[in-house]
Amino acid sequence: MTKRYGISTTQCQPTRRTLLRNAAILCGGVALSGLGLSARAASPVKLRFQNWFSDSDMQDWQIGLDIVKAKYPNIDYSLEFVPYDDTVTRTLVSASSNDLPDIIMCSTDHTPSLITSGILKDIGDNIKADGGINPDDFAHGVAQGFHMFDRWWGFPYDVSTFGVYYNKDMFAAAGVPPPPAFGKTPWTWDQFVEAAKKLTKPDGKQWGVSWGTPLMNQYLTSNFIFSAGGRNFADDLKKCVIGSPEAAKGVQFMVDLIHRHKVAPTPAEVAGGDVNYFESGLAAMLIDGQWALGQTARHVSFKFDVTYLPLDKVKQLVTGGSGFAISATTKHPDEAWQFLKTYTSVDVLSKMIGATGRGIPARISAQKSYVDAAATPNAAIFPEQLTYAINDRSVLGFPQFQDAYNRALEPIYNTGEGDVLAALKSVEQTADKVLQEQWANVKIKL
Repeated sequence: MTKRYGISTTQCQPTRRTLLRNAAILCGGVALSGLGLSARAASPVKLRFQNWFSDSDMQDWQIGLDIVKAKYPNIDYSLEFVPYDDTVTRTLVSASSNDLPDIIMCSTDHTPSLITSGILKDIGDNIKADGGINPDDFAHGVAQGFHMFDRWWGFPYDVSTFGVYYNKDMFAAAGVPPPPAFGKTPWTWDQFVEAAKKLTKPDGKQWGVSWGTPLMNQYLTSNFIFSAGGRNFADDLKKCVIGSPEAAKGVQFMVDLIHRHKVAPTPAEVAGGDVNYFESGLAAMLIDGQWALGQTARHVSFKFDVTYLPLDKVKQLVTGGSGFAISATTKHPDEAWQFLKTYTSVDVLSKMIGATGRGIPARISAQKSYVDAAATPNAAIFPEQLTYAINDRSVLGFPQFQDAYNRALEPIYNTGEGDVLAALKSVEQTADKVLQEQWANVKIKL
């Protein structure tokens, strides 16, 4: 018997028990090694999440964050606030300094600039590899802003339409029949004006109609432009066509509600936005989006309901919405995809967007959750209007278009004086110049 390093060679002869024990240890080692690889693959990842969440609605967004965390415990996040109106500018600045977040909250107004600047990730391969995603379930009007150049760049979470909120008590007191309920034919513009006149009292004691969204907001105005037969941009989104008599008719209708028919407060009277005329009982009707329904139900003591937005000669309204996208430079593409697909899933959008009343879920199969949670069955009007709503505002140079629109139209909204068509033609010229410049500088392969 010899010894090697103080160990008897006979001790090195393995018995059957030893072999079995060693095999078990070896297998255990392999298993532990596998667990180690799995653990490393599922090690905690913190995603930077750019958003415009606020204190007032954080409890809604948290619903989805909690669901993602339960499904993917290894995914954490840090919230980075950027105001809605600053999204494009701030994101472009972050890109220039190679400091993009992993997840970017953006609307259909923002996506064209972000996509063509090469900031957002093309998620087409993720959709194919996953196999469990149905992009056709996203409402067309809002999906248009996230599905551009035949590629998907993110998923929307909500989709919007406007409607008319009305005070039932004021209608009864003025002897005005209630407006059309769900399933009925919407008012015409003339019928709307006629009712507003009967509901208006002298000296600002009561207005026929007020606005939840700022009066000259281009998103709101597009409803009336479209219904009059006008458009903001051509179908290919490369030319502005707002300088038409039809578009001018839509804008003029809104101006006339204030200065000709005198059924709505002037911009000067609502300056500051501190008073909600409808909630305060100073206006019989309110034009606003479906997002205002929950807040209105919580804040008013009178009986109210909602009806369709009035229509002119064309049955067409505007839609849009917001969603989330993955940055092209994320260092965590797998986790970012897991977050995105879960945060915009049917389950999450039903609970986080629809059931909370904050809006209509962008997924068609989740939209019933909004109606079920609403304060009135007539809330079904909002999703119904989506069937004849379009979005032609997802264009390059949109911030410049909006700025030109505001500068050209503000004096007319304020005073009721001026040539609306001439103002819109000037907007068209400015927008076309910007479109030409920006299409020439697109950074992605089309």
